[in-house]
Amino acid sequence: MRTLVVTMSLMSALAGGALAQDYPEMSVRYANFMPEGFPTSSIDKFVAEEIAKRTGGKVKFELFHGGTLGGPAEMVDLVGSGAVEIGNFPIGYFYSQFPVAGLADSLPIIFPSAEAAAQIQKEAYAALPEVKAEFDAANLHPFLFRGLPQYRLLCTKPIRTLADLEGVKVRTYGTFHPIVFTTFKAVPVNIELSEMYEGLQRGTVDCAYLNYQTAMLFSLYEVAKYASDAEFGATPLYLAYVNKQVWEGWTPEFRALFDQVVDEAEIKAAAEINAEEALGLEGLKAKGVEVVHFEDQEKMLQALPDFLTLWVEHLTKDGHGEAAQKHADFVRERLKAYQK
Repeated sequence: MRTLVVTMSLMSALAGGALAQDYPEMSVRYANFMPEGFPTSSIDKFVAEEIAKRTGGKVKFELFHGGTLGGPAEMVDLVGSGAVEIGNFPIGYFYSQFPVAGLADSLPIIFPSAEAAAQIQKEAYAALPEVKAEFDAANLHPFLFRGLPQYRLLCTKPIRTLADLEGVKVRTYGTFHPIVFTTFKAVPVNIELSEMYEGLQRGTVDCAYLNYQTAMLFSLYEVAKYASDAEFGATPLYLAYVNKQVWEGWTPEFRALFDQVVDEAEIKAAAEINAEEALGLEGLKAKGVEVVHFEDQEKMLQALPDFLTLWVEHLTKDGHGEAAQKHADFVRERLKAYQK
């Protein structure tokens, strides 16, 4: 924590000279599909407030929370076309446009921590032309690389072993996450986050696949009383994007300031997300949720396929094999830095 405070203080001090720059006056629409009260939204607000402060009010990022300018499914086109200058969304929703870039957002059991998920995704964007090209084709400049902690299970029944998963309906998403559960004869049900509460309440699903803080935010403790400490891997959080032409139209001085503020925001987010996860777990327990120890973690990991290899095979069938292999190899190499 001391290191974080010193780093943030240093960045703020360096930013002091930015006010002397002659920044152009402009107003920028910033669409956040999450509600204003969500912890992740505080980071979007931090970016907007710091930009206004450090430009002396000349540049204003006007935030629109809760999907008021469009939901995540619409945001690629809205930001790419310039109808909205900045927006956020999970690229995992858009396989056809981001098959190679979507690796980190698509796979379970890969990243050991939120920090690793965010950092490796950011490094891949900088290092791999094949990844950047997909964002360029959509006319997007990505920023705010963040991660979410280990995915867990919140269930209406206790899950202690792999045998307990048989026949259990698990809320999941995407192409690869369901494989975790079909491997052990569970039944994956792909539904949106907003449908989880009713799904658990009505028995459409028996378990929600998510992290503790998200379970708390969606009040799932009201309809599911058993949390599992099984670990299914951390994952990148959705990115935010600036329309690429808007980004390129900003002055070099303002782009430098923007990057500096975003770097600070990512440091701030990393600390807050980990703190929120701990608070989420404590909150669930305070609401009467029992944390059930999962006894078969190692057995589960040994039985599951290598998801990076599986992902490359999947993309090879769609004609992206070479780029996919390059991305997978990059991730494998970078993961070595996070091995215990």
